[in-house]
Amino acid sequence: MKTVAALACLLALLGAIPSQAAELKDVFGREVPVGKGRPTLVLYANRGSRDELRQHAYSFIYDLREERPIVLIHVDLRDVPGLFKGMARGEIKKSHRESIEHMRNIFRQHGEAPPPELESSLFMVADAKGEPHQAMGLKKGFGQVVAKVLSPSGRELARGPFPESARKLGQTMASASEGLSTLRVVDMSR
Repeated sequence: MKTVAALACLLALLGAIPSQAAELKDVFGREVPVGKGRPTLVLYANRGSRDELRQHAYSFIYDLREERPIVLIHVDLRDVPGLFKGMARGEIKKSHRESIEHMRNIFRQHGEAPPPELESSLFMVADAKGEPHQAMGLKKGFGQVVAKVLSPSGRELARGPFPESARKLGQTMASASEGLSTLRVVDMSR
């Protein structure tokens, strides 16, 4: 009986852990360190929103550089036929490498050295069943990127359509990074 009670308590505790903090692996098999001391920007995208994401995300991430966020991009593969999901994962890996190089160039263009943790801060997850997207209320084939900001402990602080809510998301991340004691406005004018 004590064993059953202990198991019930353990299951209750596991249920209380934020879902974002659960073990999550990117397309390279790396564990995504959400909820482990750094704020996180989570972007929900799909094949149709790829260009919009590329158009706005790089400058937004650069503007958040002082917060040193983890950037997690969930790529919904529900609209990719089953035979092509492996190829889509390969494209995501290629896109990851291109994104890292593009971010390095942005830092150099601003006369700054790219941060050493740049490569270990970007994670792309291929979601074959789209479960994270469904949890956000995004239906298969959704048309707009959605973003959310997670605290350093993994708690959701803000969400909204991207890039329209970029200013709010940036301010939320800045205030979370400062321990919510003061609000620093992040330059989102780009």
